[in-house]
Amino acid sequence: MPGPSLLANLNRRNCISCQLENKNLNSPMDYQAIGQSELEQLFGKKFQYQKPRGKCSWQLPPPDQALFGEFYQFEALQGLREQLNAVKSRLNDYGVQEWSAHTNRRDPSGEVSWRLKNETKAEFVTVAWCKFFECLHRYPLVKGPVVNTLHLCEAPGAFIASLNHYLHSTYTEEKIKWRWRSTTLNPYYEGNALNQMITDDRFIFHTLDNWLFHKDLTGNLMDVSNIEDLAERCAQDFKGQVDLVTADGSIDCAAQPDCQEEIVVRLFFAEVLSALKILAAGGNFLVKMFTLFEACSVSLLYMLNCVFEEVHIFKPATSKRGNSEVYVICLNYQKDTAAGLPRLLEELQTKLAEPSDTMVMPLFARSQIPADFLMQHEIACRLYMKLQTDAIEGSIYAYESKDRHYLRHLHHLRGLVSNTYYSRYKVKPLADSRCIVDKEATSKSLGFSVPVYGGSYTERESLKHGIIFKQIYCLRRELGQLEKCPSGKASYSYTSNRSSPLELRISRGAPVQSLQSSMFASEPILLLRLRIRDTFCLDPVWQTTPHCQLDDKILNYQPPTEDESYHSAQRRFFVKLLENIRDLQPQSVVFQRFLFLTHYAASLLLFLMETLYQDSNFESNPTQTLTLSNPKTADVKELTKVLDLLKDEQAGAIHSLLDIKELQKNQFSNALVQHNNGVLMTCLRRMLGEEAFPVPEVVMPDTRLVVLP
Repeated sequence: MPGPSLLANLNRRNCISCQLENKNLNSPMDYQAIGQSELEQLFGKKFQYQKPRGKCSWQLPPPDQALFGEFYQFEALQGLREQLNAVKSRLNDYGVQEWSAHTNRRDPSGEVSWRLKNETKAEFVTVAWCKFFECLHRYPLVKGPVVNTLHLCEAPGAFIASLNHYLHSTYTEEKIKWRWRSTTLNPYYEGNALNQMITDDRFIFHTLDNWLFHKDLTGNLMDVSNIEDLAERCAQDFKGQVDLVTADGSIDCAAQPDCQEEIVVRLFFAEVLSALKILAAGGNFLVKMFTLFEACSVSLLYMLNCVFEEVHIFKPATSKRGNSEVYVICLNYQKDTAAGLPRLLEELQTKLAEPSDTMVMPLFARSQIPADFLMQHEIACRLYMKLQTDAIEGSIYAYESKDRHYLRHLHHLRGLVSNTYYSRYKVKPLADSRCIVDKEATSKSLGFSVPVYGGSYTERESLKHGIIFKQIYCLRRELGQLEKCPSGKASYSYTSNRSSPLELRISRGAPVQSLQSSMFASEPILLLRLRIRDTFCLDPVWQTTPHCQLDDKILNYQPPTEDESYHSAQRRFFVKLLENIRDLQPQSVVFQRFLFLTHYAASLLLFLMETLYQDSNFESNPTQTLTLSNPKTADVKELTKVLDLLKDEQAGAIHSLLDIKELQKNQFSNALVQHNNGVLMTCLRRMLGEEAFPVPEVVMPDTRLVVLP
């Protein structure tokens, strides 16, 4: 059951900001009293299920009872959901940028990450780093210095950096024997949607050998075959001894904020299935969840209580107070003693392989969930709902009233929270030699950001379903902001510094059906391309006529046909290109307004630059060409080898011909990003130009700006 301070908080009539409004905060004692009250609340948001013993203990249903056979809901929990959504809906008319800035200013834990980055100089600090560090100190997730861990949905890698800091702060270096593996949606796989994954690879790039992207290279954990592959790799790498599994995944629910639980439930089942298949007996599991009102979530929590000795729900002090996230912490896996577990895992896997909308069906029948569990679960839901609604209402009050009382004591409270965090969790610096990745590499900028139209949720929804002219207006506004960003040099050349021949290293995976992302162009430009494509159902990348000229011969790059994948179209073109280079041996190869957005295309380009031609020159404006000239001594054997590889894909679609480290974070990738950005901007201008869409003057209700990372 929750501690006394949380039960007291559950029944509080006013939030902290309302107390501040009614107090005359002139004395330090008043500040201290209220600061202490809020401090206790921030660091005390935890709940533990109390499992009965003996005959009444919670157990998995017997094998003769069906699973996923009944749909139902719990009225009391649905009532809580409606209450929470009613409070959250009050935020619909606030602009994203202003509201985000407001809640960030009001965040009492805001100083913690700043101190960790600037004072302690910890490695790769993010809010996730801070939250996991709290979890590690509050619960015995790690039992000793010898530990094997698996991290699901882990990008960009903050949990791993946090665990490294914890281990070296707790144990001496010579005692630590830690091995880890991790998986996430692969930022290097262009079929993964840009808005569904984290593309920050500053940590991933330098630890690639520890990351598992599965046989299809997608990193998609919701694919059952990938879970099986993950289990096999962990059994091989760790001999079956995985002591801790973490899962910090989520799915963007901005378009349907009232359906977050239903949207992410499939991911939760995938994370839980992976953990239960891989975790060793006695191991621990941490998974991020959100609201727990739906029957599918209730049955999932009940299942975890049946197979773990202890189950806790914890919201760290550094977790934003107004969001729904909580961490479910499961201790001491009863892998060998939980009756019916193998059958349960088999049923889970079968269900996960079915269409996505079937996962909202509860795992257990209503009659299989004990009343005492439901009572405790409802208390937990009421507790966290009350904390969240208090936080939202307090922020609304402060936003509308410009709450000077809260601002007067916020600086004091932030210092109190950060000092408590440091003392309670024994934070101390970590020597640079004990960091996983060089700090300079992980502190590099992610690239430029641009302001784009944001507005409130209501405005965005209205715009989405409004007249096309208003949508074009906003898209043009975003394009105008992009055009203000630095464009780089107009002309530049690529010079190889390689001391040894280029070595082929073939990676294979699922073919890219549709180009959804790229590491070879700036993210804000790619996002605008996706918004334009979704608005007009036309892809801007084909609005120019990309082609390649081999001396006097021209090869056009044709878009995919109706039933053709993006991978198949690019494979078709590059096979034809290499055949012509082999047969004609041209003095120059000139790509005009040609995009190299995939690792497949980029690796072939680098192969041509390093193996067949000595000079490479990029012309950004106005021709936007890439010219390869001055042929090297013909190496027909190497060219034929690559051509044969492209033609024969029986072993799987080729993702890249070269190691990722040959293609990323170097002079070649920098030049290619600049080239692709220029060509993409030309494509976007053609789609949004006055000639394509003559738009009458449109009066917009608001033109707030949001800065994209």
